[in-house]
Amino acid sequence: MIKLSNLADYAVELMCCIALKPQDVHSSAGLSDLAHIPLPTVSKILGTLVRAGLLASHRGLNGGFSLARPADKISITHIIEAVDGPVQLTNCLGEEASDCDRESNCGTRSQWYRINEAVKDALGSVRLSQMIESVPDFIGDGAMDDLPLIAKTLN
Repeated sequence: MIKLSNLADYAVELMCCIALKPQDVHSSAGLSDLAHIPLPTVSKILGTLVRAGLLASHRGLNGGFSLARPADKISITHIIEAVDGPVQLTNCLGEEASDCDRESNCGTRSQWYRINEAVKDALGSVRLSQMIESVPDFIGDGAMDDLPLIAKTLN
């Protein structure tokens, strides 16, 4: 199974919460309450996103975090790679030395590279601004009850 780490998933959710009100400065505690993610985890993720240049940190009594650039300039790849490192479907596709003893004889490595690039391109084509767009009308009444908090916040 190919899946994101919990931290990358939480990072996308936190960035969506911030992008919903981009003019505001958001506190760690407020984001923790809104997203229902433990405060130590939120603090760790926000620090990582600041170091990656996706968030700006504001000090002082009314300090907190805001987007470092517009939501339409931040891709999902930016967020995932800030937390998890490069998108890499197999361990031989990275820049670091692989521990695979079949790498030199692998007949599928070039195809995995193509697949990996397609996944990166797909994630890169989705912008943070798109993640916070309203839920489509074709989702019927009552269906919102099972959607995540971020979708409910939008309506």
